[in-house]
Amino acid sequence: MKKLCSAVVALGLACAGWSVRAQGQGEITLLAVGPMRAPTQKIVDAFQAKSGRTVKITYGNGVETRRMVAKGQPLDVSLLIAPFPGALTSGTIVLESATPINTILTAVGVPKGRPKPDISTPDAVKKALLAAKRIGYEDPDFTAAGQGPWEALTRLGIAEQVAGKSEVELGPGSQGIAPNTTRNTIKTAARLANGDIDIGMLMLSDMVPQKDQYDIVGVLPRSISTPVAVVGYISTHASDPAGAKALLDYLASSDAQAIWKEAGYGPPERALTYAR
Repeated sequence: MKKLCSAVVALGLACAGWSVRAQGQGEITLLAVGPMRAPTQKIVDAFQAKSGRTVKITYGNGVETRRMVAKGQPLDVSLLIAPFPGALTSGTIVLESATPINTILTAVGVPKGRPKPDISTPDAVKKALLAAKRIGYEDPDFTAAGQGPWEALTRLGIAEQVAGKSEVELGPGSQGIAPNTTRNTIKTAARLANGDIDIGMLMLSDMVPQKDQYDIVGVLPRSISTPVAVVGYISTHASDPAGAKALLDYLASSDAQAIWKEAGYGPPERALTYAR
């Protein structure tokens, strides 16, 4: 009987220990950016395989994820596209946990088979944009993808000059606008593929998956289009802080960087963490 009791106690302790470990390695929640879905999922799959931890991902567009964190709705780990002043003052993320993940680059594309303009210098870009009959990019007020093109046009001093020939795509932030009231719900990538515009300015990471539909000229010079930082943070209320940190570190690891690069993202830069 004593041996039986001892065995029961030992089994109970073992189960209790397993329960504590299981609770300590519960599901990690990740808030990520929708356009980054494919590489994010690939990296998270690798992390789960290596760590044995489970990650649940919630996707939103760049503007939406900023708002979620600013309103106090962060998950264990949140990936944010700069700028995000509201999130920084929300008190819901650990500021010291800021981890640069990658950078978003703005690239130029032309319809398949058309001559590729010189974009090696700011002056060359200016000349190409002024010479084009139609150009396209996303609305900077509604999308993160519109930030780079608008910065370039502003720094080149030609925003007003090209306004009349610009096809500005409305983003998900412009919800409620009926498609039949505007032409601007048409995707810039679609206009580029159809040859409706001569030059399209899009995130390189958006262009890479569709590179067979148009020709990618290259990335805009840094002096007129600063890479946009993607930064990860741990929630102040993370259910598993250790697990959250492990995931965040892996998202910025060398293994992850190879995947980000292949998907069209630039390397992380700490100097850009709070930039723009």
